[in-house]
Amino acid sequence: MDNDQLIQYQELALGSRLRRLSDHMMKEVSKIYGELRINFDPYLMPIFKLVSEKDSLTIGELSNALNVTQPAVTQFVNSLIKRKLISTKIDKVDKRKRKVNLSKNGEKLILKLKPVWKVIDKEIKKLTHNKDNKTLLEHITYMEIELKKESLTSRVLQRIKSTNGIKIIDFDTKYASIFRDLNIEWLEKYFYVEKHDTEVLENVQEYIINKGGYIFFAMLNGEVAGTVALMNEKEGYELSKMAVSPKFQGQKIGQQLMQHCIDFALDKGWNELLLYSNTILENAIYIYKKYGFKEVDLETDSPYQRSNIKMVLKL
Repeated sequence: MDNDQLIQYQELALGSRLRRLSDHMMKEVSKIYGELRINFDPYLMPIFKLVSEKDSLTIGELSNALNVTQPAVTQFVNSLIKRKLISTKIDKVDKRKRKVNLSKNGEKLILKLKPVWKVIDKEIKKLTHNKDNKTLLEHITYMEIELKKESLTSRVLQRIKSTNGIKIIDFDTKYASIFRDLNIEWLEKYFYVEKHDTEVLENVQEYIINKGGYIFFAMLNGEVAGTVALMNEKEGYELSKMAVSPKFQGQKIGQQLMQHCIDFALDKGWNELLLYSNTILENAIYIYKKYGFKEVDLETDSPYQRSNIKMVLKL
């Protein structure tokens, strides 16, 4: 069978492939819930999530919001009622309608589910992001191959277990001095502080935030454990100013900050991230490559004297 015939058969089988992939993903999410000891049916997630975000919706409103038939919505709602996760009450205005709300059990469960959904969402986005303008068929194949390499269950559980209580927050001016001090400490350990570094680190609001950039902090037990910036440059967004407090090193905080930046860039719809580094930082270069960064030509007017390598991650 030649390649054209193979593609034709794949196109004819598109519906079954999509259904098979969907079923596979649902089974994986069920495994994730099982590993985390969360008793929940993934098929009920759209209804349950919507009810948790928009209180007192009618069956018709749920149907319109989810683009699902009313009989199907009624079936899902009854399943959630049976599990005591939602409750309904008669609409005061129109007695023919029922308003749907979370029950007390539902409110407790949603607190457990939301952090898990956030991680699942990020991992699925990584798998479904259409790299290199792939066709739908090519991307389905890509997803199938990637999921054979590592299951969705493994990807999600590793991400959840790796956080170790670390929370990543957006820029807060009260931590600006810590951002400066951690970066200066890192520079003095491996290189020296350049004039450009001083200008940026002493004026982060002007040089980073006001120019459309971002700063993130990794928090652990109420303390800043590490930090990183995404600087809005002419060429694109630069992953920069990453530093981890010596007190918290060895907990993969740098990798969590990097993953946060990549997820953030994907959510923003950016095409790429770039960074400048030095090859003497062998472990850092290894991690950059692990996350998909590839070396590109370094311009002669690099913003940092210490840089001898430039890398780009295509998103």
